[in-house]
Amino acid sequence: MKLTRLLTLSTAVLALLVCGMLAHITRDAWRRYDATSAGLQALRLTQSAMVAAEKLSFERGPVNAVLGDRIPVDPARRDRLQHGRAATDLALLQLERALQSASSQGQAGASITTMATLSSLSSQLAAARATVDQLAALPPANRTPEKMKATLGRMFALVPLALDTVTGYTQSSEHAYPRISRPLIKARYAVELREYAGRMGSVLTVALAARQPLTTEEHEQLQLLRGRIAQLRQQIQARGGDDDLQPSLAAVVTRMDQIHFGTGQQLVADVERDSRAGRPYGMDTAQFAQRYVPTMTPILALRDELLRQAQLQAQSDHEHARTDLWIVILSGAAILLALTLLLLIVRRRVVVPLLRATRAVIRIGAGDYSRDPGGSQRNDEIGDMLRALSTLRTNSIERQQLEIERQRLIEELRLRANTDYLTGILNRRAFTSAGNKRLHAAQAQNETLAVLLFDIDHFKSVNDSHGHEAGDQVLIRVAALVRAELRDSEILARHGGEEFVVMPAHCTLEQACVLAERLRTAIEREPLTLADGHILRVTASFGVASASGPAAALDSLLHAADLALYRAKRKGRNRVESAS
Repeated sequence: MKLTRLLTLSTAVLALLVCGMLAHITRDAWRRYDATSAGLQALRLTQSAMVAAEKLSFERGPVNAVLGDRIPVDPARRDRLQHGRAATDLALLQLERALQSASSQGQAGASITTMATLSSLSSQLAAARATVDQLAALPPANRTPEKMKATLGRMFALVPLALDTVTGYTQSSEHAYPRISRPLIKARYAVELREYAGRMGSVLTVALAARQPLTTEEHEQLQLLRGRIAQLRQQIQARGGDDDLQPSLAAVVTRMDQIHFGTGQQLVADVERDSRAGRPYGMDTAQFAQRYVPTMTPILALRDELLRQAQLQAQSDHEHARTDLWIVILSGAAILLALTLLLLIVRRRVVVPLLRATRAVIRIGAGDYSRDPGGSQRNDEIGDMLRALSTLRTNSIERQQLEIERQRLIEELRLRANTDYLTGILNRRAFTSAGNKRLHAAQAQNETLAVLLFDIDHFKSVNDSHGHEAGDQVLIRVAALVRAELRDSEILARHGGEEFVVMPAHCTLEQACVLAERLRTAIEREPLTLADGHILRVTASFGVASASGPAAALDSLLHAADLALYRAKRKGRNRVESAS
């Protein structure tokens, strides 16, 4: 095959391979960008659904006031009820439009089931409002506790339907943005907290309206609601995660504690106390709602702050995905352009001159300048030259292969002498040599040198229970985990059996302890799946020691670390101990 044809074929194959690789990378980047777009849309729907649920809870406040009203009806209370219903209708309408928009854009979250749930919610809301109006139209004497409880129960049943629309979108958002799962979960807790706080006020409605003491059942309901509210409060205030670092979130939580769990809960407790003592309540349902409902506003502020943080994080991830997509597209175009230019340069500056020179030499040697006289099979000086060049090239290639093989063997011997055969890290001999060099350098520069000595806890039981092959897998896995956590300048070696040693560079005892704790955590959190399917969790105990000055010796440093390691085992393993 001619060189020009071979070059053309090779170019076509290389172009196909590069285009295929770039297409695969671009497709993945586009999928990530599309997933973040869908997740961002799901997050907005989640927020709309939470607002709708909150408005349903808020509507019960004016309902309680109207049901406890006398005849004639107070117009101000009726107006507040109409405003509450209008706010609920607006929130549901916005949620429905958002769902329709997501459905038109092909979002998976806007499913037929969700739309059916929203339709059922609208129907039940209309029925519950009709029941409220019918009961409010009756004389106060005919508004029996049973009728009021049944009416409020129908209002209570609406909020879970709204929260059902939240669940699917919350899961979609968490799938697209794992980092915002914590604020989303806490936002859901805040919605539930607002709902249960509203239910606590609704439990008092019948007693306040009828001016009767609370029943035993109502007292029990209040206690159950307090327990659930306390549980939600604890889950919202649980420490851990980036959201705990936000001062704005801490301020909202503090305000919720002061206003709702201070003033609001105290107001409920006062009504309970008056009920137990048989004293008049001093307020009706509307007056109680005017004082109690505002105390739940900080809970909504907490929900909005959590959603705001999740929205900011999701928007940031979406922008990063779009940036990555553009980088991939531009990089792919640049690679294709560079490849095209490179092939043109090689063809013009290397291949074509070489072909011209070859034809000229053959024509000159044959005495014929018009055609190609043939190849190396000629029995003249050109043939001798071509055969000599071929022989020289063959001999050169053979010598090069022999030299490469010799260097490979030397390197392999050196590697085997310094490398642990199982884990691929340094062995004890290589560590001693490297450690002494680093110790001498630290002495010359008057620096502190630290050593981390650790071994795998209960390693013998792993071998006894799962076999030595499982033990080898544990050693290999631990070595790989630790090596991934270390920098290139830090020495890692197998010291013997299940014992490993790490020598960081320019590291004090405190810094070495921090490093050891990071390595211990990395080993503990990564389970190992054995060949037989068993999942094995491995831990390690660490001993840390440091030394400085001209009198420092590697053996003494290792001995001190070994004593600290023994102390870590004696104290229960899976811990870090430093030499005193």
